[in-house]
Amino acid sequence: MKIGKILLLLCVSFPSFSNDLGSYGQLFPIKEPDMMDLIKSRLNHMEEDGEMDRIKQKAETNVKEHAVRPPKVPGVSHANKDRTWLYDPTFTADKDITDGRGNYIIHAGQSINPLDRIPFNETLFFIDGDNNSELDWLKSKLKFTINYKIILVNGNIPKTSDKLNEQIYFDQYGVMVNKFGIKNTPAEVYQEKNKLRVKEIKIP
Repeated sequence: MKIGKILLLLCVSFPSFSNDLGSYGQLFPIKEPDMMDLIKSRLNHMEEDGEMDRIKQKAETNVKEHAVRPPKVPGVSHANKDRTWLYDPTFTADKDITDGRGNYIIHAGQSINPLDRIPFNETLFFIDGDNNSELDWLKSKLKFTINYKIILVNGNIPKTSDKLNEQIYFDQYGVMVNKFGIKNTPAEVYQEKNKLRVKEIKIP
């Protein structure tokens, strides 16, 4: 009995060990590195070791090279036979078109052929500027052509311009050859009645 009373007194006299014991030792807040600080640090390092200048120079070189020699239009090769067809520029308007003063040129849903209203008085020549035989062919054609535009599908723009002593354009992304269905060069496009005649010419 005495032992039981002693144990009971001990249980009553001492507080429960489940109470909050407080904090011991120094605590530090959790902090993630600031992303902007990391980026600034990386940029500063790139500036110091010259990496940033190398990147800038490479970018400038790529831009200049692309301007002088854009990527070759894919899917266009040298003609190995003559081919010709008519291209009909008729289109259906998806919205009303006015002249800016409220006068309707065409209503939505209406089909129109621009050549019925405005003549196309130029000849378009499509060539590969790296192909000397095509350049020679074009020179002979220009002797008998008044209004024209020369459009490259491949080649160096300033060098081709110097060779021909003419202003040169480039069919970026093949927009025009895809519109006309041109697959080979040299090719020419000109108006025939109310359509456009497209020709791919085999050079002997």
